[in-house]
Amino acid sequence: MVRLNPLRLVWVVHFHQPLDNFPETFRRFLDRVCRPFLDALERHPRIRMGLHFSGGFLLYLEREEPELLVKLGGIISRNQVELLGGGFYEPIWSMIPVSDAKAQLRKMAEWIQSRFQVVPRGAWLPESVWEPWFPKLLCETGYDYVLLEDRLLQRAGLEPAELCHPFLTSHLSSTVVVLPFASRLSAEIPFRSIPEIHAALVQLCHRPEPQTLVLAQSAEAFGFWPSTFQRFYEDAVLEQWLVYLENQSERLSTETPGEAAAGRWPAVFLASGARTDLEGYALPAAASRAYFAVQEDLSHRFDADRFFRFLHGGAWQQFLAKYSEANWMHNKMLSVSRRLRSLPDGQNAPAYDSLLAAQEHTPYWHALSGGLFANYLRDAVYRRLIGIEQDLEEASSCPATEQADLDADREPEVILRTRTCRAVVDPDYGGSLVELAFLPTRYNVANTLRRYAKVFPEPPPSEPIVDWHRRHLFQEHFVPEQTSFPDFGNESYIERGDFINLPYRILSLVEEGPARRLLLEREGGVYFDQERRPLRCRKLFELEEPDCLRVQYTITNESELPLDLHFVCEANYTLLAPEGPQRFIAMGEDRLPCGLLFERGGIQSWELVDQTRSLRWEWVLPEGPSTLWHYPVYTIGYANGQFEYNYQGSALGIVWPLHLPSGEKQVFTIFTRFHHLHD
Repeated sequence: MVRLNPLRLVWVVHFHQPLDNFPETFRRFLDRVCRPFLDALERHPRIRMGLHFSGGFLLYLEREEPELLVKLGGIISRNQVELLGGGFYEPIWSMIPVSDAKAQLRKMAEWIQSRFQVVPRGAWLPESVWEPWFPKLLCETGYDYVLLEDRLLQRAGLEPAELCHPFLTSHLSSTVVVLPFASRLSAEIPFRSIPEIHAALVQLCHRPEPQTLVLAQSAEAFGFWPSTFQRFYEDAVLEQWLVYLENQSERLSTETPGEAAAGRWPAVFLASGARTDLEGYALPAAASRAYFAVQEDLSHRFDADRFFRFLHGGAWQQFLAKYSEANWMHNKMLSVSRRLRSLPDGQNAPAYDSLLAAQEHTPYWHALSGGLFANYLRDAVYRRLIGIEQDLEEASSCPATEQADLDADREPEVILRTRTCRAVVDPDYGGSLVELAFLPTRYNVANTLRRYAKVFPEPPPSEPIVDWHRRHLFQEHFVPEQTSFPDFGNESYIERGDFINLPYRILSLVEEGPARRLLLEREGGVYFDQERRPLRCRKLFELEEPDCLRVQYTITNESELPLDLHFVCEANYTLLAPEGPQRFIAMGEDRLPCGLLFERGGIQSWELVDQTRSLRWEWVLPEGPSTLWHYPVYTIGYANGQFEYNYQGSALGIVWPLHLPSGEKQVFTIFTRFHHLHD
């Protein structure tokens, strides 16, 4: 008779929703996952496990469903569940300053202790993003252990069979326990039958060494994903799983992660890493495609696991290099953090908590769906950061104009400030306006996103459009006269100029009375086959108190030949939604949705209106009417086996004929003004 070793099962489930997700999403997660899952645990008091609730979701429960916190507290008080801590607002610890990471970890520990009278010993690690210096961070904030994906330990040379117990890891003599969770079984168990699960667990019991199996799962798998509510609650699969665990108590014991972490364990030192199924998406598109192709090729080998553990994708930070919009937002957050840390301790506690909330990781990266590509999540980050900047600038005088490197490219951006507006120009990227904030409602109307090349599990229904440049306000195209509107919107036109993404130099930056003036110039060119013809473009930004922005172009033909082109000023903006009665383009008597694709001639003025943010944005062309090209920008995502389209903003092209004899110049002016729609 074969003797089976006992198995210690450590089961941890993670409850989280991005802080600024839609209210209906929170409600659905609450009703379809949180409440029925806790009800099931109440019915099975012998099941012991770990739970992690992000701080943002705990605040939601406290505000909207306090009785569920009472229920959770009862389960904790009878020692059935151990509550894990972590960063309160679910940041990636390595992506924020160490002082902020400590504040996040301590805030969570203090909140849990205040509410449930227990001190969390373990920390949940978002997306399993790990850095070798984390043990010191954890020890300094009172944490003893952390959960980490097993494949990251395999990269340290450990065999899968060796990951049957916890390990110690340290940095500068600060030591914590690492609980390696079984990534494959964690993903498979919710969707396998009880007999299949039993067979897998029995295999572990056949091993000669005592086994500790750690499962770490997202609560979304238990009712939030398509068809899972029916599976786990209507078909009672969760109930069957809990009953199975109770019936196997002779050879299978359920333990809290803190209990499993106690003991003497061997040491391991780990390299930087993250969830291995996400690392490929951090790579540039071509490298990402090659990475997944290698994975696919290896998967057909009988010995694939020998190679998989040494296959490494991109570092988590590469998401910032891949997506310029994430990098800009991330550096803005870091800038605000530095400014707050320069204040005396405790001087602005509400603003600091708002900063911590803006560090929730979801808006700063993207794999297949959501995240950075969810414009409302980016908007929430900007709302918080712009609000903090307002508070800081009201508390101490700030210059009306300023040069600073805001995106860590070692080149200065230019900030223009009034009481109502904050404009940021990037001279190094075509002299474009990368951020334009309407301060009364903390609204960055330049919060757009380009269409990136991406890798999907299956081909999309149509060939995706890929943008060759970032989408900012006031970008200069020089295109052939025969360029059509569809060609422009589909990125299938010929660009003659070299102005969109190349540097302008700063000629002057002055403040004169109520006006802040930035004058830029690029001595560029237009290209015809192999021939370059020099063209000079001067661009004047004039931001005048309190709410007027004038942009004036002076284009000079420096070549010996005449130029006959179309000059298209591209202005990418967002009102966050492509349609709706409160967001629209007012053009004469017409109200047009922001998601409408149209071409209109003879237009001299229009307005962009967002009543939800009390904004009416007036546009006027003083020199006379022009042709407008307008189209929405959608990115493609992939979720639950289906493609989805996400609105990222709209592109407005102001089209002027450009007929310039040699040595001649032409002037084009755009006047815009923010109007506050008071209640």
